[in-house]
Amino acid sequence: MLKPAALTKLNRIAGMFGSSHAGERAAAALAAHRLVSGLGLSWWDVLSSGARPRLPGGQKVVIRAHEIGIDHADAAESRMRQLKAENAALQREVKVLRDRLNARVAQERKARLQDD
Repeated sequence: MLKPAALTKLNRIAGMFGSSHAGERAAAALAAHRLVSGLGLSWWDVLSSGARPRLPGGQKVVIRAHEIGIDHADAAESRMRQLKAENAALQREVKVLRDRLNARVAQERKARLQDD
């Protein structure tokens, strides 16, 4: 049976199963698997334990699995495309900032030469 802290963590991870990004879904599934196996449990143990978080006011917890089969290779490729795009954007930003810094240094150098 899961302790409340582990159950809360698993619930938070399971919330990412509905992400619109395949890489996030894959990462969440892997994190959930590692959490369950790290506790020495199987998914059967977790699902058959009947442990449910108690919410105030008798509210019910509904967890839906949006996808059963996750294509890990496709998810990894998607994440790599995201990382490459982010890297390219950061490189462009660094170039702009470097150009601004060089222009500022040139202005200050010109101002010092005029003062002398």
